[in-house]
Amino acid sequence: MASIAEIGLQEPIDVLEVEGEFYGFSGCRRYKACLRLGHDSIRCRVRRAPRSVLKLHLA
Repeated sequence: MASIAEIGLQEPIDVLEVEGEFYGFSGCRRYKACLRLGHDSIRCRVRRAPRSVLKLHLA
């Protein structure tokens, strides 16, 4: 959190888009740090995927 406050978010979080719904799958700590710092938004990489890929991440 300290480094994000000092120099900003250097690595965006990763999000899966499955059938129009979004699921975070990498960057949970960065996301929480940005929330605690009061950021209104966070940079992310959105990757479209079928439901079968989401099931692999949830297993």
